[in-house]
Amino acid sequence: MHPIITTQAPQGMFEYPCYPMEKQPKDQTFYNYFPGSRVTSYLDAFSTHKLISGKTLQERIIFNSHVKHIAKSQETWTIETESETTFTSRKLIVATGLTSTPNLPSFPKGSFTPPIIHSRSLAASVPLISSPTVNDVVVLGGSKSAFDAVQILHSLNKSVTWIIRTTGQGPAFLAAPNAPWPLHSSHEIISMRAVAKMSPCIYEPVDSWARFCHGNKVGIRMVDAVWSFVDWMWRRVAKFDRDENMKGLKPGRTVYLSADGLAVSNAKGLWDNVSKATILRDEVERAEGHELVPMFDDALAMELGLPIPPQKAQDDGTDAAAWDDLFAEADKRVVEAFPRLANLPSYPHAEPKSTPSKLYRSIIPITAGGIDHSIAFVGAIGSAQSLNIAEIQALWAAAYLSKKLSLPTEEMMKKEVALSIAWRRRRYLEDGYNIIFEHVQYMSLLLRDLGLNDLRKGGGWRELLVPYVSADFRGILEEWRELQAAL
Repeated sequence: MHPIITTQAPQGMFEYPCYPMEKQPKDQTFYNYFPGSRVTSYLDAFSTHKLISGKTLQERIIFNSHVKHIAKSQETWTIETESETTFTSRKLIVATGLTSTPNLPSFPKGSFTPPIIHSRSLAASVPLISSPTVNDVVVLGGSKSAFDAVQILHSLNKSVTWIIRTTGQGPAFLAAPNAPWPLHSSHEIISMRAVAKMSPCIYEPVDSWARFCHGNKVGIRMVDAVWSFVDWMWRRVAKFDRDENMKGLKPGRTVYLSADGLAVSNAKGLWDNVSKATILRDEVERAEGHELVPMFDDALAMELGLPIPPQKAQDDGTDAAAWDDLFAEADKRVVEAFPRLANLPSYPHAEPKSTPSKLYRSIIPITAGGIDHSIAFVGAIGSAQSLNIAEIQALWAAAYLSKKLSLPTEEMMKKEVALSIAWRRRRYLEDGYNIIFEHVQYMSLLLRDLGLNDLRKGGGWRELLVPYVSADFRGILEEWRELQAAL
């Protein structure tokens, strides 16, 4: 982890609820955002703090072992690694997340063969890029990792050319790190249930407040005014209009419609530092994508509802047509529930490289043979409180795999999956995996599925106006065990 990289979530919101993180001194944080190296030491401590059947979590991890193939025969999963080691199990949890496979572009280079480094490997490549023989570096892409790369290169006194294509989402929308009193950070703004209510969301029943905010003309104007203020507040910190070069980093979308491209300006002097790069908005000649779950064969990936290339999905005409019907029905439900989503602006966006994930609750597949309770996926959704969601998803997945979770019928689950995909296509204008303004409702949804109390603030005004933090979910495993013991 490079020392200048800091977290995208502040203290109190980036820790497992079951294992509190020691607070960093204020002079070692930036608006409560703290060094990424602290995350490394925290995760190391977490992996060794508890014995389970005589072993710590770290002792159970096989490092540097890449999975090359996963298959299922009858009731057994077989996992093969690149080192030719094979494991078998009756239950399988896939926790590779969304960004474990680098998306490296490929270009015709001729006789010029410069090293191509993915941002994931940037810290490990510091000896190379800090060499006095390296003077000029080109950064491709506009995501937050590109901002981090430019920051690191600026600290090494390199000349940076930054290319962001015009056909994608454009540069990331970086929220200001702070927030108006009495809040401390921008994360606290989007972790309040009152603010979450101002985003049309299918993770909770549509109540009178939702109908007012997203179906009533007065309510829509009020919500638009709130989001316009947040948009203005976060943009003004960057001072995009300081010169023509900086205008290249101006987000094309409003903050309300941002998801995968939303992040935080989490370092002192970030905007001044990145402004030193030469920023170009242009197209790249060629770029190649990557498979989200390359260890599954196409047929099994399709059966599990995992993302696959669109053409391969069309090859299975019957199933694709059935899902298209479900999407059309779900889209009508979204528009009826949230009329404000009926007509939305159009922005440049890249064509999808894969079909949307069809996992129920973004965790389990709905297979043709019915629910078999043998596989679950965690970390297949991105959010502003990733470790809180990770712990809640882990409990949900464990309950499912042990057949202690009540589920609706297969037909109802497919309709729920279609509703989630149709909602996101309108709410964020495309398929994707990040939920930024709805993570509180998503966590509540999973807790309600488990039969646990999802209103963790005690009700009343605190439930609406006090931001949710990791401590609010402390003890959910014990609560679930007590619930199971009482059944």
